[in-house]
Amino acid sequence: MKKNIKNIYGVLLKWQKQNLYNITGHSNYKKFVIISTARTGSTLLATLLNSHQNIICEGEIFKNLNGKSCSKIWQEFFSKKPKKIHQVGFKLFYFHPYDEDKDVWNIINNDKTITIIHLKRKNLLRIFLSQKIGLKTKLWTDNINRPNNLSLNTKKVTLDYHACIGAFEEIEDYENITRLNFQRHNYLEVYYEDLIENRQLEINRILSSLNLPVDVLTANNKQQNPEGLNELINNYSELKIKFENSKWEYLFEE
Repeated sequence: MKKNIKNIYGVLLKWQKQNLYNITGHSNYKKFVIISTARTGSTLLATLLNSHQNIICEGEIFKNLNGKSCSKIWQEFFSKKPKKIHQVGFKLFYFHPYDEDKDVWNIINNDKTITIIHLKRKNLLRIFLSQKIGLKTKLWTDNINRPNNLSLNTKKVTLDYHACIGAFEEIEDYENITRLNFQRHNYLEVYYEDLIENRQLEINRILSSLNLPVDVLTANNKQQNPEGLNELINNYSELKIKFENSKWEYLFEE
């Protein structure tokens, strides 16, 4: 009952804010999209960007359309915003929406004023591993203020060799298609590893691409699986041997 009241209150508050923006807000802002796949730090990046005073960055708003069309969701999302907002964007995974209507990709492709932030992860094995751990634990994010504190044994998984190859090839195909399709946009590639190791440098580069002032951005996100691959994968040694002398051998060099 309390949860339902909280949800209703949230909807009413959102409606009230939007009505206020329709009166006092503006639509003369720029748009951006974070294109990526799951387990590449997209939630971290979105949270960081959302902490900038001139940015609104939402999550996977096109994951499930819930009976609406892509164009309807687009129109609703890119409505009037507070005057201080100069950039508005959201996350979009390669395989979204799950619905038949995929028109959001055409909308983005046809508007060359949209900045594309292509978020990638250098270690494709880490992507696949993180997906498998997430499916096992049902936990997809971690927060420094409310850590999950999962044990190593809870997270450990066994990976199938052929499934690994399929995942690596699929991600590479998506990456290549994205680079090709949006090469005429203001296009920026960002790697998760660089965002972790050189956060402020990468943030400065992204903000520069968005034509926004440099700022120190914050997020409470916590890395979920910092352990070594050999600790998280039950059959790590077996996989490493199978991938020796292949194009994927580098993934095991941490």
